[in-house]
Formats: sequence, structure tokens, C-alpha cells
Amino acid sequence: MVDRATFSRWGDTAWLLFNSDLLSSVDGVREYFGVPCYVNNWWNGHGDNQYRGYRPPNCPIGAKHSEHKSGCAADITIEGIDAETARQRIMEDKDHPLLERIMRMEKDVSWVHIDIKPV
Repeated sequence: MVDRATFSRWGDTAWLLFNSDLLSSVDGVREYFGVPCYVNNWWNGHGDNQYRGYRPPNCPIGAKHSEHKSGCAADITIEGIDAETARQRIMEDKDHPLLERIMRMEKDVSWVHIDIKPV
């Protein structure tokens, strides 16, 4: 959920950088779909995604005031389910207890962006 430098600095306490509603939402998406979900993949040496969860203030990716920079957004890949199908299912069941904290999603991207910014 964090980049290499943030994990190096914070270690396991990096969870403190996230809003608890976002953490519940990411876990809720995983539980709802019942398959592995990925945010960052740099940690296992098999990918270069490191800014799809928390983005530090100096992060070159995304908007200056991105919800990622306040620990309130994540870009998720859901194993075996394309992003558009996942977004449709989330919208169709948006009041489900596992999904109800998701406030916004980004469309027309190949991942599932969720955040908890009030609409």
C-alpha cells in the first residue's frame, strides 16, 4: 500500500498514513469479490507499481492534492476481473456493507480507483 521509500522509513507503522475508511474499503473490495486484489507490487520483486496506494508529498505521480497523498485513495487490480466489470458490480451493489464507504471511482482506466472523499 506504500512506496519503497515510505516503507523503508515507516515500516509496519505505515498503516498510520491511511484513513481507516480507505483501509476498510480496500479490504471490503477484496472480500466482496473473493479473489486476491493488488495495489502495489514492488515488494515481491515482480512489478514496478509503488504509487497506487499512499503517495508521499514529493511523489511525481498524480495531482498535487490527490486523495492518494492523504491516505484516502487506492488503485486496485482485482485478479481475474477487468476494471470496468468491477466498477459496474460495485455501483450495482454500492449499499453493500463491504462497499458502502467508497465515495468515488475513476472511469476509463484499467484499474479500480476508489476513494473516500465525500461527494
